[in-house]
Parts: sequence; structure tokens; C-alpha cells
Amino acid sequence: MVAKRRGSFALLMFALGLLSLLIGLGLPLMPLERGQAQDDPTPSPTPDSPLVELNEDVIKRATVFIMQTYQGANEPVISCVGSGTLVSADGLILTNAHNVLPSERCPADRLAIAVMVRMDEPPIPTYTAEVVVASQGLDLAMLRISGYLDGRAVEPGTLQLPFVELGDSDSARLDETITVVGYPDIGDEPVSVTRGTISGFTAEARAGNRAWIRTSATIPGTMSGGGAYNRDGKLIGIPTISPARSGGETVDCRIIQDSNGDGRADRNDTCVPVGGFISALRPSRLARGLVRGAALGTTLGDDLTNTAPVRSSGQPAFRNLFFTTRINEAGIPASVVGTVPAGTSSLYLFFDYENMVDGMVYELRVTVDDIHAPDYSLPPVTWSGGQRGQWYIGSAGTPWRNGLYDFRLFIEGREVASVKIVVGGGPREDPMFSDIVFGVLDEGGGLVGTNYVLPEGSAIQARFNYRNMQSGIPWSYIWYYEGAELTRDTANWDGDAQGTRLITAAADFIPGQYRLELYINNQLAAKADFVIAGGAEANTALIFSDFRFTTEQSAGTPGVIRTEFPTGSRALYAFFNWRLVAPGTMWTRRWSVDGDVLFEITEPWDAPPDGENYFVSLDSLNTLPDGTYTLEILMANVSLHRLDARIGLGQLPVDTFASAEGVQMTGRITDAETGDGIPGALFVVLEPEYSVEDFLWTEAQVLGISLADNEGRFQVPELLPRGTTDEPMLYSVLIRAEGYIPITADAIAVTGETESPVELNVALSRN
Repeated sequence: MVAKRRGSFALLMFALGLLSLLIGLGLPLMPLERGQAQDDPTPSPTPDSPLVELNEDVIKRATVFIMQTYQGANEPVISCVGSGTLVSADGLILTNAHNVLPSERCPADRLAIAVMVRMDEPPIPTYTAEVVVASQGLDLAMLRISGYLDGRAVEPGTLQLPFVELGDSDSARLDETITVVGYPDIGDEPVSVTRGTISGFTAEARAGNRAWIRTSATIPGTMSGGGAYNRDGKLIGIPTISPARSGGETVDCRIIQDSNGDGRADRNDTCVPVGGFISALRPSRLARGLVRGAALGTTLGDDLTNTAPVRSSGQPAFRNLFFTTRINEAGIPASVVGTVPAGTSSLYLFFDYENMVDGMVYELRVTVDDIHAPDYSLPPVTWSGGQRGQWYIGSAGTPWRNGLYDFRLFIEGREVASVKIVVGGGPREDPMFSDIVFGVLDEGGGLVGTNYVLPEGSAIQARFNYRNMQSGIPWSYIWYYEGAELTRDTANWDGDAQGTRLITAAADFIPGQYRLELYINNQLAAKADFVIAGGAEANTALIFSDFRFTTEQSAGTPGVIRTEFPTGSRALYAFFNWRLVAPGTMWTRRWSVDGDVLFEITEPWDAPPDGENYFVSLDSLNTLPDGTYTLEILMANVSLHRLDARIGLGQLPVDTFASAEGVQMTGRITDAETGDGIPGALFVVLEPEYSVEDFLWTEAQVLGISLADNEGRFQVPELLPRGTTDEPMLYSVLIRAEGYIPITADAIAVTGETESPVELNVALSRN
């Protein structure tokens, strides 16, 4: 098997230069005689119903095979592989970040892109690509095809590749059928399609209750980075798994090449890490900003500090595990539970973490009564929470079956923490605390400014609900500052059985990150984190002020300040002042355009506690498109400021994002005498503004090309844009095969009423 794989890759690597050269030189076509398309006299067999309404072959052709490579002793060496999906005709590819970012496991100096040439054959390496943007935490990346494998650049505007559109992953439902497309092996097999259903949704901190879509489909690890589609043929998920590790070594790593040039492919050669079977999909919602940013040519620009995060030398760790059944909008657990009753549909595991780095591989393994439960587990995926803080994993809206659950957490294959919980039985009436909020007291003794971001001072109060309490029950609370105990108090309960209570700490609250823990009978009952920053203004924290937009900056000072800018601006800067922000405090900046999020960054504050002219920016490859750009600043998941700036007309052009919707052209090319299909017959469809008579044999005039398979069937990968009933789109086609009289046809009308696919069955006569 190793020899077979090695041979297949060697053949692909040998063929890539020649193939890319032919593609780059254009179409070796000869003029065709004008004629009339003919109907096939023999009825065509009814094809199987496609798995998706948008023709499945388009999706297959839009799926690419990605290889990270580096130059070995005698030939390019493949270090890591994966799948990807074309999301624009000009060569933008959506995939997993771990498929394309060089690492210790995946050394690389080039990304090779293999594409489908024949439907039932392995992909052929054809292009090179560059990383446009990548999120190691979300494990998502955007590539742009930039060249051919022989070193020639791809000229802008020359590619017309099949592509797919992102769908609405938030509309996905339990038990919905999905179609997953990708490459199932390490380059030896054609693109594969597998079907499954959505089995659940996994929640994760910062990404909400649909951080992951869980599926019953059997998905090989090399399909990581491919696409999962709904019945409308829209991409709603990206199959994602990082190769599992144990003791620092990749669990499944296959040797496919003679990387050291000794004439043998053996254990002395570099192996390609392959993930296990995939059961989790990153929803398209989390990829939409990356796709839109890449399509618009926008990137994150400079900021005041612009420093890389400092990696801690300590050992990565998870600790202080607990469960809750409810989370508020700020990501705060409502209460802490030790057991939950039968019928529970929401359960979340919380834990503290430290010394983590985005892109690390972590995993949650769950068993129910000692039996592995994949629907509640999370396979090896990349970490996205930064260096330290509090995290959660869980699910809502899906029943948790009765049993003893064992949750085990792993970092880079090493088990670091575990906790158990029982699901079952009837509702309990145990004493409980819940729903902690923080604020300051007004003159009447009421709590105001309730929030999780509060100003510096000494009057911070906490309010919480209690239920089923009894007089004399021991209870206590502990306040923490930056992880260290600040103050505590213990007493016997002396209040009602149910109600609300206020407590305070005998301490000054200086800027930084805080936590309050509540205990009943020495058992943790509730906890909540909050941030102190800024000064008090109307009982709220004034942290950031004096916001200014500009399109240029010099030495950290703004240029011309305004909120409306002319078309053609290359960058957009937002300046602001700040006060009383402790270094290390987590904050988030979110850039949007016309209401769609482009970039969201959460990181520790790394500037001094007070200052002026902090700036963040958006940049562009050329110029920023006309639109309304929004900067939002959050802290502790609380939105603090939101402001807009307009460029040009203040709205993106209507046709900014290409649509993959249209009409599929398909059919069969046969021999007029025998009725047999003609393998390799060429079918060309022209751009609608050209007739056959106008065709000058330039690539720019061609909308799509297809070669017939062994049965003579063809399918044009590009979809034909629709016209209207009054103004239909008119297409011309050319059909030829060696030894046959060519046929052409003009004025094939496509309107909004045209059903897809349009099937053209053509019979060719021999010369």
C-alpha cells in the first residue's frame, strides 16, 4: 500500500508542471464549423437524484486537495494534506488553518493545490496558493490561488473556477441531512461524497451554542477543511479535526514518500499526519467574516502595540472544573450543579485555563456509564481562548440521557483534568444560589449599573438569587483579584428561604480581573467574574473616550479626522483615549462592514494603564470598498462602544459577492450511428455576449468547458447566470470530438423560469 501511494504521488508531482503549463497557455482549440445542435435519438437513462438540489458535480469540482510541501533531497516533499473549497471564481479557497500554516509537524515553504480534471480520477496538482488570512483558534483559513506549479503567476481576473456559496448555518436543524465533500485519502482517490445527519450542536466559549455542528456522517480525517452542504447546495459547515497526539507524537502519521533521498520510503522518512474520523463541523457562520474579508481584499491593519502574544513558559493546564445548566449573555454561569434531573437539555462544563496558546490541540472525551459518547465529546480541535481565563464546552437544546457522565480533558494528547456528573432522577429541592450580578449602590440603597465591567472604587456590590435556603445553613463567599484571594466571610444563613441578597467586599477595587465564589455547606454554589476598569460616570465605567476616524496616521497620531471618507481610501484608522485598564485585561475589537462581521480579535491589553491615541485599523490590498464600517469594543463580553465610518456611498456594491446560483448545463454526447457515448468529447459554452461567429479563440470568451466521460456524459462546472423573461441570457455552444463533424448552436435562452439543469443531448456524425 505504501508503494502504491508513493507511486501515485510521484506521478502527480511529475505531471503537475506539464499540466499547469498547458492550462496557462490557454485552450488548444481549432475553429469549429457552424451547425445546429441535434437531439439524441436514443433516450438518455434517468440519472440518480443528486444529493443536493444544486448540482452535486459543481460542488465536487469546487473541492480541492491541499498539500503543504517543502523541497526534499530529490523532489518536493509533502508534509501535510487536507481538503478545501473554492468560494469564488477567482480562486479563493476556504479550508482549515492547520492544513496550510507551517508548523513543527508540517514544515512547508509552498502550498500546492490539486484540482479535479476527471470526475472519477485523483486530483491533479495544478496551482500554488498563498494564505490570505488565518485564525488558528477557529482553525479556519482563506487561501488565494496565486500561481501555477511551474512558477508562473496567475494573472488577476483570468481564473473562472467553479465555486460554492456559504449558507446559513444557524438555520441548520437536528436530524437534517447533510452532504460532506472532500478527499478521503492522501491524494490517491477521487473526490468523495458522504451523507449523514446533524446529530447535535456543541457550545464553546465566545462562539456560543453553535460553535460546532455534530454529525453522524463517517468523514475521513483528510476531508478536514472540505465542505458540508445542506439540501440547497449551500456550504454550512467545514469538517474540522486536528491530528490526535499522544505523548507528543501524532497518532496516525503515514509515510508516503522517500523524503531523505535514500531510495526507500520507510520509518526514516517524513510522515504525513492524518486525523481520525471527523464528527465535528465548524459552522459557516464563523467563517463568513474571513470569506468576506478575503473577497473584499480587506485585512487587519496595524494597532498601537502590534506585538505578538508572549508564550508562557509554564505547563498548559485546565483546573477548577464544574457544571452549570444555564449561561447568561455575558457567558457567566447561572449556578453550579453537582447533579441534574432526567430530561435536562442544557449542560455546560466550565474550567479555568492557563499557559495555553491558540492553535494547541485540545479534546474532550465523554463516557456515559463507561461507554464512549461521541455526541457529547469534542474530537481533537484547536484551542481558541488565548493564554488564560475561563472556558466552557457543552450543549443546549439536546436531551442528555440518564447516566453517570465522565468528562476528561486533554491538551496535546495529555489528560489534564476530569470530572463526573450524574444525569437522572427527579427535580431536587437543594439549597442554591444563582445569577450573580455586580453594580454600585445609589443614594436609595438600590443596585445600579449592574454589569460585569465596573469602574474603579470601593462601593462594588454583588447581588444574587437564593432558593430553598434554611436558617442556620453554613454559607460563605470569597472575592478574588487576579486569581489571588482578596477577602472572605463565613456565616450561618439568617434570611428567608427564597429571595435576593446583596454582599460587598471590605476592599478597594483597583483595575484588574475579579471573581466572586459563593458556597453552601462548603460546596461551590455559584461563581462569576467581572472586570474593573475606567472611572465612574453615571454609575458606569468610562474606559475609552474621544473616538476619531481617519484614513492615515503618522508616528501614532491621526491625520484628517472625519466620519465620511471618499471612495478610494486604502486604510481606516480608529483612534481613542483610555484610562485605568490593567495590563492583561481581556478585551475584544470587532470590525464589521454593512452589518457583517469581518474580523474579531480578543486579546490581553498590552498598553500602559492610561494613555492617548490608541489606534486600531483596517487595511486593504488596494482600496477599501464603499461601505459603512463599524468598530465595536467589548470587555468581559459586554459591548462598551460602537461607532461607524462611511466610505464612498456608505454601502457595498450590490454585486460585491458573487453568487453560485444559476443554471447547470449538462447532457450526453453520442455517436449518431451507434448511440454510444463519445469519451473525451469537448463541450464549450461561451460567455453570453458572444455568438459562435464572434468567437476568436480567446479564453476570456469562454464561460465553461467540459470533457465527456466514458459514457459521453458531460457537465459544465460553471453555472450559467439567468436572464429575465423579457431579456433572457443567450448562450452559444461548440461541440467537437476527434473523428467527428463539429456542431455549434447559438441563442440557447436561460431565464428566471429555466429549470436547472438544462440538458443538451447531442449526436455527432463521423467525418
